[in-house]
Amino acid sequence: MDLGDSTPVFDLRIRTRYRGRGVGGRALGWLTAYLFAEFPAIRRIEGTTRRDNAAMRRTFRRCGYVKEAHYRDGWPAADGSAVHDAVGYAILRRDWLAGTTTPPVWDDEPS
Repeated sequence: MDLGDSTPVFDLRIRTRYRGRGVGGRALGWLTAYLFAEFPAIRRIEGTTRRDNAAMRRTFRRCGYVKEAHYRDGWPAADGSAVHDAVGYAILRRDWLAGTTTPPVWDDEPS
């Protein structure tokens, strides 16, 4: 979504029977490379997942994404039975090009 913006957001879902096979990592790596190669105005790419989705969180980190946000009660369950925390990850073009990660400054609240 938002390909006209400098920070697109994506939604990636892997069917249950294909999980655990590395499909998510390959898809995220391809998507990242494609967006940065084909859309020069894109400076960063964002994605969000549920806090309890450990596999996707590991996939984000393996692909160079950095946790930037924690949204309390930000992800309602599909059946409405619960609300989960969500976490946001992003990758910067400059980090992707350099093969590095730049962590956010978390301790910046004014006194």
